[in-house]
Amino acid sequence: MSRLLENKEYFLKTVKIAKLLYKEKKYNDCLLYIERLSYSAWYNFPGYYTSNAIESIIRNIASKTLKFTKQKTAESGQDKTLHIFSEISYVGGHSKLIFSWIENDKNSSHYLLSTWQDQQQVSEIAESYNYKINNNLFAFEKDLKILEKAQKIIETLENNDFSRIILHIHPHDVIPSMVFSSEMLQYPVFFLNHAEHTYWLGAPIIDFLLQIRESNLIKDSKNRNIPVEDQFFLPIPVDESFTLKKTERKTFHILSIGRESKYEPNETYNFYEAALKIVEKFENVVFTIVGISDMNENRKKYQHKRLILVHPTREINKYIEDADLYLEGFPIPSFTSLLEPAMAGMPFVLHYDPASVYKVFDDKKEEGIFYPESLTEWHQEVERIITDETYRKKISDLQQNYLKKYFSAEAWSSQLEKIKSITKNKKHSVRTIPAEEKYLDGRDEELVSVIQTIPMNHYSYTGRLGFFSRLKVVILSLNNPAWVKLLPKKRTLRYLIGR
Repeated sequence: MSRLLENKEYFLKTVKIAKLLYKEKKYNDCLLYIERLSYSAWYNFPGYYTSNAIESIIRNIASKTLKFTKQKTAESGQDKTLHIFSEISYVGGHSKLIFSWIENDKNSSHYLLSTWQDQQQVSEIAESYNYKINNNLFAFEKDLKILEKAQKIIETLENNDFSRIILHIHPHDVIPSMVFSSEMLQYPVFFLNHAEHTYWLGAPIIDFLLQIRESNLIKDSKNRNIPVEDQFFLPIPVDESFTLKKTERKTFHILSIGRESKYEPNETYNFYEAALKIVEKFENVVFTIVGISDMNENRKKYQHKRLILVHPTREINKYIEDADLYLEGFPIPSFTSLLEPAMAGMPFVLHYDPASVYKVFDDKKEEGIFYPESLTEWHQEVERIITDETYRKKISDLQQNYLKKYFSAEAWSSQLEKIKSITKNKKHSVRTIPAEEKYLDGRDEELVSVIQTIPMNHYSYTGRLGFFSRLKVVILSLNNPAWVKLLPKKRTLRYLIGR
């Protein structure tokens, strides 16, 4: 059985368990369980980009437990944007993009709301991005139950005046699906599609989907039931503060940056092995990969004095300044990490033979943008850029001109203003949830399903179910993937009898 089909079969079992929790009105446990199964589906991709059954449960719980009143009428006339996120971190493109948005969108006042983190956490991390929190942060106690926090967020939104909501949430955050399940909150809801290639919660409560890749508009109209006319292409605004050092030296420096899970080898792609072959062939090449933890086992397997693996860090300036060529990682690319050095004028080579789900660009050879068709072709392109200075400069100029046209802060701001104008008088509406589920099993889905395996505890949050429901949970524990955590026989018996 393929990994995709295996993951699908278990995902459908988790949906059954979520329905048991809902039926017995264990609402908080049900929401916690949905977050857990959604986190699993995000990584252990099951061929579903959204689950209508799960979204229906969330919406039904919200209608039974939350109180909505009509929001405050807009009075100020000011353009005000609220950025809602699950959590931010000191390192990562997800967090950086929020503050980049705020920096580049100078025509709006910006506010922050966290569904998971408290005020101190958000404030400290925001300051690390040189952003000072004044009276524009909404955060809540971490120990609040999901329903309590959702209600507080609803009340906060009802008593404020925003022009739009931008969701930067994690794929398994249930709170926005609850909060925006009612049209009493009228702010238009925009969802920035960070996890465009995998499963996430929230599709039915989105008014407008913002895509970082233009090629994804048609896909999400099919995969997540969001019409193309409700989507906008808004590429990542690229930090243009990086510069390249033009120093004379005998060594040639290659750079790649990304989260270590994105480099994890699979049956088709092995970036470490490809990098090792390059440094073995060219004695003047120093190859640096930034984002690999000190404990990563690949450090031992792919050792070479000129293959340098750097622990995750935000201090990437020195690596970009000293590099001559950027290589997009595989099997999963990191778009932000590629765009920043490329915008500074560094030539780049995209990953070879990618599934369409990982292509941030369309092929435009005349502008230096193309994906090698094979690993052999990829190596040939890398070697040509290393050895042919004239070709390297030509490719660099073509690529930089293209990126400035579409990915510069100026181009991003212009596109955002167009989106604001088009959606200016729009009100929030709640989409009808289709009865039919959309399952896909193409190359994209097969590839995503094997990227990374995340354990799932089969019995999480089910201990308060009635006996017959617990018996069903036990039956559903049979014949599952190896990444599903089960109880030993004695503990299973104790679980069954309610001890």
